[in-house]
Amino acid sequence: MAVVEPKKLILCFDGTGNSFSGSNADTNVVKLLAKLDRNHPDQFHYYQTGIGTYDINDETINKSWWGETKSNISMTLDQGFGTTFDAHVLAGYRFLMRCYEPGAKIYMFGFSRGAFTAKFLARMVNTVGLLCKGNEEMVPFAYKLYQRYLQGDIQDRTEAAEEQRHQGKRGGHFFHNQDDHDHDHDHDHEGNAEHNGTSDESAPLLQGANGSVDENTRPGLRGKFRHSKKTVKAFDEITAFSRTFCRNETEFRNGKPVQTNIKVYFLGIWDCVNSVAVLEQKAPIPVPVTGTAHYVRHAVAVDERRVKFKPALLAQDIKHTSKRSATEDIKEVWFPGCHGDVGGGWPCASNEPAADQTPLTLWQRIKKFWRSSKPQGPSRDIEAEPLQMSDVPLYWMMHELELVGKEDPSAAVKWSHSATKFKRLFKKKKQYALNGMYHDSLAFSYGTGFFRVVLWWFMEYLPIITRWELIKDQWVNVRFPLNGGASRDIPRNAVLHESLVWRLQNVKNYRPCNNHGDDLPPCLHTQGIVAKNMFKRINGVSDGEVGAEDFDQDHAEYVFAGSEN
Repeated sequence: MAVVEPKKLILCFDGTGNSFSGSNADTNVVKLLAKLDRNHPDQFHYYQTGIGTYDINDETINKSWWGETKSNISMTLDQGFGTTFDAHVLAGYRFLMRCYEPGAKIYMFGFSRGAFTAKFLARMVNTVGLLCKGNEEMVPFAYKLYQRYLQGDIQDRTEAAEEQRHQGKRGGHFFHNQDDHDHDHDHDHEGNAEHNGTSDESAPLLQGANGSVDENTRPGLRGKFRHSKKTVKAFDEITAFSRTFCRNETEFRNGKPVQTNIKVYFLGIWDCVNSVAVLEQKAPIPVPVTGTAHYVRHAVAVDERRVKFKPALLAQDIKHTSKRSATEDIKEVWFPGCHGDVGGGWPCASNEPAADQTPLTLWQRIKKFWRSSKPQGPSRDIEAEPLQMSDVPLYWMMHELELVGKEDPSAAVKWSHSATKFKRLFKKKKQYALNGMYHDSLAFSYGTGFFRVVLWWFMEYLPIITRWELIKDQWVNVRFPLNGGASRDIPRNAVLHESLVWRLQNVKNYRPCNNHGDDLPPCLHTQGIVAKNMFKRINGVSDGEVGAEDFDQDHAEYVFAGSEN
C-alpha cells in the first residue's frame, strides 16, 4: 500500500529591509525558497518580505506625494523599531490557518528579525493553537491571548530570578538553562499539558494528577515556584480557547494516542537577533525555545559586533545546542562572518577568492568609502554566479533539511533542479565561499557606506539599548558598560562549523576577538595562534561505518576542547 504523503507548508520570513531583488544579493531565505519545488502538488510556499519593506496600512499602489511620504516615514520607523511585528506574525498565522490540513508538516525559515518572527509564530501556534479555517476575525484575539499569557509568564520568571538573588543563590538577572532538566523524561502528564503537546519543561504550566494547575510549580527556571493568579488565568483562557476553536494533531506517547496542539516540524533560522521592540524583547529573561518545533536549526555569525544585532541564542535557554531529546532535535552552529555573511543580503564582492583576506589598499578603501555595496540589478543566471560567505550557511541548512528528510521520507521537502545545480557548484568552487570577504558594518570600506557606519557607531553608545552578555558562564541582561563595538560572547559549549575552524587555521589575519564572557581572553585563538588541539570534532564517521554516506566533511562540527558537549 502506497504511503500517503503529507502536505508541506513552507513559510519564509525575510530580514529587516530585505526583499526580493533577483540577484545574488538576495538573502538565504529567498535563495532557499528558489531551490524548492514550487510545482509539487503537496508543497505550498509562503514568502514575506522583511519588516520595514512596506506600509501595512497601504490601500493603494499609486499614492499621492503626501501618501508616499507617510508610507516612507512608516517604513523607516518600522525598520528601526519593528513596530509592525504583530502584523507580520498574524499574516503568517493566517496562511497556516487557510492551508493547513490534518497531518501536514510545517516548515518555517527566517533571517534576522524574520527569524524572530518565525520563532515567535511557531511558539504561538504550539501554545495557543491553530484556528479552524474561516475564523479570520478570531486571529487578533488569539494573538492577544498569547501576548497576555507571555506577559504573565515573563513576570513570574523574572520575580523567581529576583527571589533567587535575594536568597543569595544567584546575582542579578541570572537564570538556569532549561537543559539543566532532563529532556528525556516521560510525557505522561494528564490534562492540559497533553493538549498543548509539550513536556512539563515547556508546557505553559505544570499540571497536577487531576489535570488542575499547580500554582506552586513552574518550568523554565531550575526548581519550582508559585505562579501569579494573572498567569494562571491567562493559561486557563488559552486552554479553553484552544479546545473550543483550534485544530489539533495526534501524537503517540507511551503507545497511547494523545491530542495536542499543532507543532511546527522544522524551524530553520539564520542569525536570529534581539532587536524587535515587542514583549519578548523587553524581558530580562529570555523566552524558552523548547516547545517551538520538532527540529530547530540556527546558524549564528561570529563576527557581528553591532549592539542592535546581538543574537537571540538558543544557548540562552538550553545548555547543549547540539542535542536531541525525546521530542525535539535542536542545533545551533557558529559560522564565520557578520550578520549578512550568514543570512545573505550582500552582493558578491569579486569573481575571485579573496586569498588570505588581504587588507584593502588605500585606493580600494577610498572607492568603497562613501557607498554601501548594492546589487547591480537582477542576474540572468544566479546559479552561475560566484559563491560568497553566506552560501556556506545556506548549504548547511539544505544539508540539515536533507538529513531530516531521510528520517521520514514522506515528510521531506521537495527540491527543484536548481538545488542540485547549487550543490554541484558548491563542491566545485567552495573556496570562493570559504575565502570570501566578510562585511563589517562598523568598519569603513567593508560594504557599508560612510554615513551608515557613523550611524551604527552612534547607536553603539546609546544607553537605552540592553543586551545579553555572559558573566560567570550565565547570561545576564545588561545596559552598562556600553557595547562600544564589542564582539559577541560565545558559550563554552558552542558548536562551531567546519568553515569557521577552516578559516581560523588557514587565514592568517582572521583572528576574532570573541571570548566566553567577562574580561576573558579570546576563545578562538591564543595570542593569535590557533592550535590544532583547540577544537574537537563531534560528528562524522569513518568510511564503511553506518551513516558514512550521509556525512559531509563540509559540515563537520566542532566544540572547544574541554567543553561538556
